[in-house]
Amino acid sequence: MAAEETDQPQVRAPAVDGAAVNYYFPVEIEVVGDADDTLVHRVVAEVFAEFDRELASRQ
Repeated sequence: MAAEETDQPQVRAPAVDGAAVNYYFPVEIEVVGDADDTLVHRVVAEVFAEFDRELASRQ
């Protein structure tokens, strides 16, 4: 069975010569209980702020 036909992640060689490397991974956040739009937007903003902070620390 080819790697594309499995559910296993594919590992590729690191980029060379300044090529861009893009990582894609799903993120699922479940808010339990009633959540108005303000809370949902706040949670989304905080999650993306943490992603940005973490990625910036690795450059």
